[in-house]
Amino acid sequence: MRQLNLVDNCVKMILKDNVLAVLATADLTAVSTAIYNGGFKKTRTILNVQVPDEYGDRRLHEDPLNFLKESSKKIGASGEFIGMITAAKIANFSAVQKKEGGIGVSVVVTAGCTHAESAGEKIDVQQIEGTINVIIIVDGNPTETCLVAALATAVEAKAAALRDLDIRSRYSGDVATGTITDSLVVAATNNGQLISYGGPASELGQLVGHCVRKAVKEAVTNQGECLP
Repeated sequence: MRQLNLVDNCVKMILKDNVLAVLATADLTAVSTAIYNGGFKKTRTILNVQVPDEYGDRRLHEDPLNFLKESSKKIGASGEFIGMITAAKIANFSAVQKKEGGIGVSVVVTAGCTHAESAGEKIDVQQIEGTINVIIIVDGNPTETCLVAALATAVEAKAAALRDLDIRSRYSGDVATGTITDSLVVAATNNGQLISYGGPASELGQLVGHCVRKAVKEAVTNQGECLP
């Protein structure tokens, strides 16, 4: 089992079997696009679970939530966890951390780009493989609106990272903006003074943008897929 400290002794990341887990000792306030417990939630556990090759795409899509729940037992997670799924190898994750002005940001990314796309184009999906999953931990106290703004900033940074690498849509050849199954989570410790802004020019937004952009590029490179 691999372990990484994200926020002092309050938030850590562990890697166990096919589960990448972010675990907190106190409730985090989160907003996410995760398939399990997405939206606004209070949680102490965020999971990014790799689908084993033998599990099969069809079996997964028949009941993805059961797959998440069964996988969560490996770390003893409760039903209140936030859960994401990926076909990318979680061992190829990238973690980037930065702190300025009393705000700390830690970003953990896994990335597969076999189904890269450019938002707005026509997409014909036969099979789903490859996902960019982004977990952002903010050691700070953002408002709900600020969390949403930080999520939007992270999406922009992800697209910028793919442009930096010249990753292309498999459907059109245009510069990719993501993959068809990406998930993002922004979770905050609620420590310190209230933070109101999370856009690209804000203090928090600049930290999020920097960490996400760097982590996505590293994770895509680690995975070794769809390089230009």
